[in-house]
Amino acid sequence: MKVGADQFAELSLQLSLRVLLGPCDDMRAEVFVRAAAPDGASSPRLEGCLAGPECRRSITLPAGATLTDLGPGAAGLLAKAVLTEPAFWTPDLPNLYRLTARLVAPGQPVAETTCRIGLRRSGVRGRSLWLEGRRWVPRGVACDPRTSDMETLRAAGVVAVLRDPPEPWLAAADEAGLAIIAVATPVDGGTLAADAVVERIGAWAMHPSVVIAVLPESLSGACVAAAAAKARRLKGTLLVAAVARGESPPDPEVPVGVDCLCVSLDGDCRPHDAWRNARLPLLAWQRIAGEAAPDRGSCDRLQAALAAWGLAGGRGGSSWDWAGYLVT
Repeated sequence: MKVGADQFAELSLQLSLRVLLGPCDDMRAEVFVRAAAPDGASSPRLEGCLAGPECRRSITLPAGATLTDLGPGAAGLLAKAVLTEPAFWTPDLPNLYRLTARLVAPGQPVAETTCRIGLRRSGVRGRSLWLEGRRWVPRGVACDPRTSDMETLRAAGVVAVLRDPPEPWLAAADEAGLAIIAVATPVDGGTLAADAVVERIGAWAMHPSVVIAVLPESLSGACVAAAAAKARRLKGTLLVAAVARGESPPDPEVPVGVDCLCVSLDGDCRPHDAWRNARLPLLAWQRIAGEAAPDRGSCDRLQAALAAWGLAGGRGGSSWDWAGYLVT
């Protein structure tokens, strides 16, 4: 799947510096770096390099690309690096690149930052999610960053569902190859504004491990639409999901920018029959009571129950497959 120029991901690095992941395919990938021009600086420019890939599960000959300064523009200073035969990030091969970007003026370094980025190709085809050219069916379970072990989660073949995951945990997941579904939640039961949600999505998009960002269920329909629209220029190939109540029929209008829906099912609740006619990917999200932590088996049981629901009423087969299964 090719990421078009209109899907650039603008990601905060450090104050005035930003990174944009541009068009990419099997043969090349473009990485843009943008910075605000400092006041009073004469002939400022951007320089730096992109090096890698680095991966704990494979050895690849290192490659590098130099940032080419593109000069000032309406949005600030801009530079570009072009990678040939890029190594993309997947849970099996979590390839990362090290980006060093500097904003300099004659005789005066202004700012410098180094970060690790991953080139992740994910998207939607019909009613399914895709990751690196293959259909991807996440089995997600709730995790606690304080107690969960990434290698154990990977070995179990599950995706970590985390509420507002901490930055160090995401960086570790990038390296380990653990896919994450990040859920934006209000603090202390308050209300989370659309702009604050967009800011979180922009930060999560910096991490290739975060494949899906879930908008807060507490957002009004108008706020969901506003957040999804604003996030489009920030998220790149990060997928954005909204939450819908499974016992009610689906809303006929899905806001532009929402890639998939998490259909919330409390306990043993089954979806409303109208969900059979949905036209975009649906992730069944079962929220269960009790102290036992969900695991891959919890997702498999949910999948079996929904398969039976799909065959109910004398149907010869389900009209479509669920895109994923989450248990929290």
